[in-house]
Amino acid sequence: MTPAGFLETISSLSLQSAVLIGVIGVLTFRNKKSPSAHRMWAVCHMLLLVQFLLAFGVPHPRLFSPTLIEYGGYFEAVQNVESGLGQILMMIWLAGVAVSLVLLVLGTTQTVRILRRAIPIELKSLTDQPCLHTGGKSILLLSSEETHTPFCWQIHQPLIVLPRSILSLPADELAMIIRHETEHLRAGHPLHLFLQRLVEAVFWFHPLVWWSSRQAVYSREFYCDNQSVHSSSEALVYLKSLLHFAEQQKKGWNSLSAGFVFRNSPSLIQQRVSRLTNRDWSGSPAMNTNRWRIPVVLMTALLSLLLWIPLNVSASNRSFWSPWPSWSTHVLHSIGIPARDYEIDGHRLRPHEHY
Repeated sequence: MTPAGFLETISSLSLQSAVLIGVIGVLTFRNKKSPSAHRMWAVCHMLLLVQFLLAFGVPHPRLFSPTLIEYGGYFEAVQNVESGLGQILMMIWLAGVAVSLVLLVLGTTQTVRILRRAIPIELKSLTDQPCLHTGGKSILLLSSEETHTPFCWQIHQPLIVLPRSILSLPADELAMIIRHETEHLRAGHPLHLFLQRLVEAVFWFHPLVWWSSRQAVYSREFYCDNQSVHSSSEALVYLKSLLHFAEQQKKGWNSLSAGFVFRNSPSLIQQRVSRLTNRDWSGSPAMNTNRWRIPVVLMTALLSLLLWIPLNVSASNRSFWSPWPSWSTHVLHSIGIPARDYEIDGHRLRPHEHY
């Protein structure tokens, strides 16, 4: 991909992702109490990764002519500016992705190290209770002195790691904490968080992506709170455990924010407490009746793929499709599928290979 092509791609991808996040933000804002908000943001992050792969892996349509302005004698100057700017942005973007991935790997390594050093525990008061099972598998409870907040992990076996400091809490508070982490596992939130981290690494420059990550964290915690607490008496016990973590937070803790720990900021804990205290326990839990929202999101993602900003003045207006990116062209050629990786007019000016 040429620097000018990268400039067009990254600008258009930013617009596409902004449209997708904006639509999901509106849908979840209008349905704040919906129990499916956490799934909506998981779908959002998955579609953002799909948009990224399509933008850098396949041709894109050109609804508008790339040469909207007649540059006249300034064509070469504009072309040079685009090329220089695209090259600078490409280097900055790659550097940001590299740093983000390194932080993700370090956070994951730190989490795995904690898991290896954690000690299995067995709480007699919780043995054989439903909260210790998910998807037909038993949940392994671990304790560690290296973390001050509970977290869950799910690859080969579902795990819940409890800080050593909270094992002295009353049994009912421990049960509520474990029930909350179990709901994370049942909802597949470890996978959701992994997708979120990948999106943050690729779109590290996009403020709306970071906003969507914050909304995803909030919706996951709200969902697990709703699933864990079923009565006002349980809410009182649960609030006591939240206050305990709020006190721990004042002392500072190792949150592993670059890894896979569900981090609770002071504002999030405050919102969780507020939602629990204001919850109406007389009615039944809200059911997800807005099944139309997922099709709307998928349609938005599909239509957003047509939003390409015509910034590359070297692009040909003789084709509705842009050239294939070089890396995907080589893959197609290796399996005997022809693909054009050059502009229709550009091959007259730049050397290329014929397949």
